[in-house]
Amino acid sequence: MKVLILSVDRDDDFGKKAGLNSPFIGREENAMAVMALGLKDPEDSDVNTVMAALSMYDEMLKKGEDVEISTICGDPKVGYQSDLVLTTQLENVLELVKPDRVILVSDGAEDEFIYPMVFSRVKVDSVRRVWVKQAPTVEGTYYIITKMMSDDKMRKRIFTPLGMVLSVLGLFNILPQLIKLLAQEASVETVASMGWGMIALVLGLYMISFAFRVAERVDQSIKNTGTAIRNGSQMIPFVIVSILLFLAGIIFAIDSAATLSEAGYFVQSFAVLSILLWMWAFSLISYQMGKMVNHYLNFNKLYVTSLVVSISIFAIAFILQASFDLVSLVFDYPHPTEQYIVFMVVVGFLLAGFSGLINMNMRNFTRMAKQSQDADPEPQNYPEA
Repeated sequence: MKVLILSVDRDDDFGKKAGLNSPFIGREENAMAVMALGLKDPEDSDVNTVMAALSMYDEMLKKGEDVEISTICGDPKVGYQSDLVLTTQLENVLELVKPDRVILVSDGAEDEFIYPMVFSRVKVDSVRRVWVKQAPTVEGTYYIITKMMSDDKMRKRIFTPLGMVLSVLGLFNILPQLIKLLAQEASVETVASMGWGMIALVLGLYMISFAFRVAERVDQSIKNTGTAIRNGSQMIPFVIVSILLFLAGIIFAIDSAATLSEAGYFVQSFAVLSILLWMWAFSLISYQMGKMVNHYLNFNKLYVTSLVVSISIFAIAFILQASFDLVSLVFDYPHPTEQYIVFMVVVGFLLAGFSGLINMNMRNFTRMAKQSQDADPEPQNYPEA
């Protein structure tokens, strides 16, 4: 009876940090892989997972059991993409090793999402979760928290929901006072009452920006912009138009809110949202058109992704605008005709379907081209005898 000790790295730290291609089959490949990852990031939990799998492999080998070890890796985009890669690698490993049973080694609950995939293909004898020992001191706890906050996945899981809650609470707290202030109906007490809302909004936005490393991305964007300007990139005019449309949307929204000061908060809010929706949609489309033009001029190929994104933005804008108008119709606020609302919905869904059709056809074309390339290898030229 052959047993396979299977280690799982769902987010592909071996590929992302160490630049290795998985799967790793056999003791030598796994030992070299864990050494490479350990040198890049000694504190990664996957290092302990593979080391535990290697230890289990050596113990079972000493007992004379027929055992093999393998590590499979997913993708940094944890979810459907990573599970699809894991499934493909798992089937390849099972075909090569042909085990009768599997022992699954994992560093946490996230990697154990692959358990149903393994269980549906081969018998699973045991699941071992590897925990890393830490010293129970204040310094150790602070160090662990600091390391957790430096991990992208943990930052997004913790700070994103907290930031969104604080931002929404702060926004709804200051929005009525802000409208009064723009309508010149506010007093000193109204401005003072905005303090807690502003604090919550700023703190929430800071948490969201911290979770997604917005400051680092902005800094990198500034450097890329400087490089693009020096190189004479074709995207510069489109980016300028995109920024102007974004700012114009904010200015027009504020002006519309001030103009409709006597119409009520509901009408003001929907007028502001409608203006921001279309101005920001055209801003994003301008940026995507710049990427498409720049890609075509540099590589003489159409950048289909930007086309799909642009059509999808239009679809979302039409559907959202129809939703705003439908809510206004239900509550008997100023609204367009029912036929216009239905037309907006139909156009939005047609654009969404067209975008999905283009995306599906491009994926099929790419897959067929790859299969054709794999099926027709280049002929090898051997020297004459």
